[in-house]
Amino acid sequence: MNVHALYDARTFTLTYVVWDPTTHDAVVIDPVLDFDPASGRIWEESVDAVTAFLQAEGLTLRWIFETHAHADHLSGSQALKRRHGAGVAIGARIQEVQSIFKGVFDLDPSFPTDGSQFDRLLQDGETLHAGSITVRAISTPGHTPACLSYVIGDAVFTGDAQRVRDLLVQASFF
Repeated sequence: MNVHALYDARTFTLTYVVWDPTTHDAVVIDPVLDFDPASGRIWEESVDAVTAFLQAEGLTLRWIFETHAHADHLSGSQALKRRHGAGVAIGARIQEVQSIFKGVFDLDPSFPTDGSQFDRLLQDGETLHAGSITVRAISTPGHTPACLSYVIGDAVFTGDAQRVRDLLVQASFF
């Protein structure tokens, strides 16, 4: 398994591309969509960087994983999905987060809070195959109730949950 991190300095966010060097199957974790809060402008420079990396390495994107609903940046998952046809997965408890966000952000009453914006809602301990890559979801609530960390090979991808990463290492999880 190979891992490449793309750092977004505007949001202090890491997007990860994880791939099998033999089959060229790949997953992306926590992609960023560029956003300027002052103007409300959205653009896809960060998504372009992920796409360029996938193409340069000859990778096939199988799944896009969100570690949580991001309040610190917008997600580029839907843009990557449109470009590459990969599914988008997030923790099943996103429904709780959506219900909270609906009230906090005064979203339209018709906004669905059933997680239907995602292709797969993952439960704690669930395993998903992305081509030749096996991904195990670990519930790590705290930042949001829907937070998941993903175990791929001997690595764990925790999103914003640095403390979770530290605890997993201390517990000799791997």
